[in-house]
Amino acid sequence: MVVMGIESLQADLKKFFENEGCISSASIALLVGMEQSTVYRSLFMGRPKLTKGLIDLCNYAKINAFDYKHKDPASNQYLMEALSIVWNGTDTHAKQLSKLLLTAHSCKLNGNRN
Repeated sequence: MVVMGIESLQADLKKFFENEGCISSASIALLVGMEQSTVYRSLFMGRPKLTKGLIDLCNYAKINAFDYKHKDPASNQYLMEALSIVWNGTDTHAKQLSKLLLTAHSCKLNGNRN
């Protein structure tokens, strides 16, 4: 399962347009040649999925929308292999491993994402 990071995409698009001197949906719409209502819905409202409006704004900003996809962790062979090696199969151990991962994440130990 792949989930889009729409909120992150919207935030990066807003940053791009702020750097271009556009802080309102009307000024962005004028710059990119879109309807103001489309820009507003695309950038300032919660979106459940990638829309044509967001794609058009990404194209203008030269942002690859598909860089904002979040993959299901279960689809990552390296992660699943590591879990299968260290997990002893119990719920208690699963909770401990979960706590360990969340602690590492909160400490910014994500490291290189290669």
